[in-house]
Amino acid sequence: MHIGRTIAFIGAIAAAVSVPMSGLLAEEFPSKPVQLVVPFKPGGGSDISARIFAKYASKYLPQKVIVTNIDGARGRTAELEVKRARPDGYMVLWQHQNIHMSVATGRSKYDYTAFDPVASTVRTDTALVVAKNSPLKTVADLNAVAKAKPGTIRWGAAINGFSHFAYLAYLEAVGLDEKHFHTIGMSGDQDRVIAMLQGNLDVAIIALSAARPFLDSGDIVMLGVMADERSEAYPNLPTLREQGINAPFYFDYMSFVPKGTPPERVKILREAWLKAIADPECRTELLKGWMIPTDIAGPKFDEYLKKQLKLFVDLAKKYHLVEEEAK
Repeated sequence: MHIGRTIAFIGAIAAAVSVPMSGLLAEEFPSKPVQLVVPFKPGGGSDISARIFAKYASKYLPQKVIVTNIDGARGRTAELEVKRARPDGYMVLWQHQNIHMSVATGRSKYDYTAFDPVASTVRTDTALVVAKNSPLKTVADLNAVAKAKPGTIRWGAAINGFSHFAYLAYLEAVGLDEKHFHTIGMSGDQDRVIAMLQGNLDVAIIALSAARPFLDSGDIVMLGVMADERSEAYPNLPTLREQGINAPFYFDYMSFVPKGTPPERVKILREAWLKAIADPECRTELLKGWMIPTDIAGPKFDEYLKKQLKLFVDLAKKYHLVEEEAK
């Protein structure tokens, strides 16, 4: 009798323990708020875009999408937090091409395939800018001086960061290399603009949304947007492509969940993400902030990620940006 009761008791415990594991697929999802993890401090482009998007994504899920900022290690602290999280769909990474830059330069041992992709839903353009009193009025002027007087034009970029890779992509497109410019390591869009205004920098590539107030005030002049075509958000701003330079370079805000998240849950998130970005109010709010709605998902997103990673890896290798030790 005693043994029988013990076996029955153990069986009951085993059944109770097994319910949550199998219940991952059975329970309603989401049954609690979903965290959208931004890898940077509040107030920047990543944070602003995430907060606008989360507000509308919440309309298409039974629970709210809440933005959580986890700053540190150039975005890797947040990446690792999501990568190591339980694969249940409640923690979503909101990251841009930094996820490619980290592995390309050797700062990370993993790439985007360490996660399950959801979708890419917001894009920000970058722009090539100079100070208002610059003698460089066009990209043709810029390239001509670079060839005639190599190393005299001071170009500011965050070394091994996004603006550095955008700079290298520009060099590739116009057939120049680093010896044609004096590269100055300088992080932060605003820091580069201020350096220009102070006469300590000649040219830089910055996020167009960050450039907007300085363009409006006339303190800086844009030579071209690094995009394939003009945006409906700013139809009067010309692209570099219009000037014969094929060097598109975007901030794509992309969403990822931990590897092994049930496909049914990834699908629920993806469908909500795509409905949110198709929402007219969401699109209007993003465009007003000079952010562009996108809807890259499924196989198209997989192919885009693969192509982007190759771009960054190839540039890092060609320009010797790979760090010896990746942590």
